[in-house]
Amino acid sequence: MGNISADPDGYRPSDVVSRLRRCIKQGCYGIDYTIIPRDKNEALLERYIMTEEDRIGVLLQLTVEEYDGWDMSDNPDFPNDLVYLFHHEIELMQRGEEDSQSRIVKLYIKVTWTKPEGVLIIISFHE
Repeated sequence: MGNISADPDGYRPSDVVSRLRRCIKQGCYGIDYTIIPRDKNEALLERYIMTEEDRIGVLLQLTVEEYDGWDMSDNPDFPNDLVYLFHHEIELMQRGEEDSQSRIVKLYIKVTWTKPEGVLIIISFHE
């Protein structure tokens, strides 16, 4: 779990959630924000039926209560970036199973904003 207090840039948890929603509502996917196609992120889409719109909907629904804090980036290319951590539960259907029952899936979501441009990057969006 990350640090729940205000981050070094002065953003409180409510500020992070507001900024995330604002970037998605006002931005354009692939230009102002993007979900990185990492193996874990892609595995979620292979295992469950979830559209791009569903993922954007989850990001817009994130709340302060789902905010787990912030950490410094462990990416050597971006050592000064702050990374914000969230969890979220959603009901999803498993892909490729006849008569499959939906199930509650716990998502791990990690986001950052590039500096100085401020482009939103969703690093992690997976189980």
